[in-house]
Amino acid sequence: MNTGVPMRNDLPSPAAAGLPREVDSICPECGHVIPALLVEEDGRVVMRKSCPEHGPFTDLIASHADIYLRAERYAFDDSVRLENPLIADPRRCPEGCGLCPGHLSSASMTNLDLTNRCNLRCPFCFANANVLDYVYEPDPGQIREMMDRALAMRPKRLQAIQFSGGEPTLSPHFLEACSLARDRGVRLVQAATNGIRFAREPEFARAAAGAGLNGAYLQFDGIGDEIHRKTRGVKGLWSLKLKALEACRENGIRVTLVPTLIRGLNDHMVGDILRFAVDHMDCIVGISFQPVAFTGRIDQEQRLSQRYTLTDLITGIEDQTGMIGREDWYPFTITAPFAEVIDNVLGPDAHGFYAMHCNSHPGCGQAAYLLVNERTGQTVPLSQLIDVDETLRQVTDLARKTRNKPSRLYTTARILAALMKVYNPEKAPEGLSLISLAKTIDAISGKRMMGIAKKRRYEWRLLLVSSMHFQDAYNFQVDRVRRCTIHYSTPSGRIYPFCTYNCGATFRTEVEKAHSVPREEWIRTRGAAYVTEGFEE
Repeated sequence: MNTGVPMRNDLPSPAAAGLPREVDSICPECGHVIPALLVEEDGRVVMRKSCPEHGPFTDLIASHADIYLRAERYAFDDSVRLENPLIADPRRCPEGCGLCPGHLSSASMTNLDLTNRCNLRCPFCFANANVLDYVYEPDPGQIREMMDRALAMRPKRLQAIQFSGGEPTLSPHFLEACSLARDRGVRLVQAATNGIRFAREPEFARAAAGAGLNGAYLQFDGIGDEIHRKTRGVKGLWSLKLKALEACRENGIRVTLVPTLIRGLNDHMVGDILRFAVDHMDCIVGISFQPVAFTGRIDQEQRLSQRYTLTDLITGIEDQTGMIGREDWYPFTITAPFAEVIDNVLGPDAHGFYAMHCNSHPGCGQAAYLLVNERTGQTVPLSQLIDVDETLRQVTDLARKTRNKPSRLYTTARILAALMKVYNPEKAPEGLSLISLAKTIDAISGKRMMGIAKKRRYEWRLLLVSSMHFQDAYNFQVDRVRRCTIHYSTPSGRIYPFCTYNCGATFRTEVEKAHSVPREEWIRTRGAAYVTEGFEE
């Protein structure tokens, strides 16, 4: 093994497989940690729990137990031990979070909230933007400290910083924040945005790209204005989405579409969203479907009628498009042995970053890797071209063998030999040969580990179709939080997993109140409007 390359340790996986099983959850009313039982009922996975004070609660975890259990079979135990946790002696998880020695993942992405102001008032919002009586808006010094704290975590795997909010582009420090991330070698500098400012101010999009922004996590709930009126409560958004997309295209900002999915509202549009992405592969690199999380109190009947799970998405994509089948989806941890090979052979980059290990819980998300021909529009899931199980066996063996002999030439030869063994030419579309597939894979790996891909755009591109199902107090699992790879760095000096910052213990409220000013004071002292003016509701 290369000196300094962080290795997986012997910690047991907190993601125990099989049903029924007991997990720790929380009471939606008081937030206390309580036991819960995951059981299979009528082909679904259901959580049942009871608080001594507030009684029983039931929630739907997965509509298709077979798909849920299949994901667990591919969940690599890729736990990591943080070398420098920020909280030495935590209380019971998720209390006292921030990160502690019990956390079993490093960050693949860190969020930095730049403001809680927003130019929309979406009914489903983690941040509750625009309904609060205070303004949270870190200054440049705080932003720098938040970023550097996240980058100081070891092992150093952070590949992406996402500026969020509120609407992060409203922060007067947005461009400076982008430059800070770029100058620190962060590979993906991304904004979680509704796109309104990019659409209305093309010069702002140019300035953002010039400052280092290379990714937009674009709110995108469906096709057409009517669906956005229903999900976001305003008219005229669709034309702005298209203008924002064009602004990103013109400035080289890679777009990931981010639909919030609500059963009975826009779940019938998942196929249309996928087809839209395929048709715009010149600037869209992925879709991150997000089933809605319920951040406030909601009665059980309404919650279950609107609850949309990862397995609903998987079957919905299959039924509405036929492009991706249920067998083509895998948990993010499937990438773990590939990342270990890259670590072993290439080591850290010039800024000290190792390859990204997305070792999240299988219940947090799944992804399908869709190859798209930009010229012809042909699509084929990568998993249909190769024997995935054999590929994982080959790469896991290669990871073991390269720990002490990290030869790039040997590794490349082994990878090409493995591809020859697992490749299924009968499933390949015309023009996608083994060599062209190998070059495409090498190009999308980021570091071009095999060294066979040239620095040019290939005809076959990869569209990452993924889904992250963020938790709420009703379906909360502590073991999922411990494996969270999306973290929030805050002015409080702590870093929080996504699902403790936004739900469960909900540290967001505590952090924002401690580092905010009253709304009226902010308006009076800044001499500025609270939100961008001129948007027609």
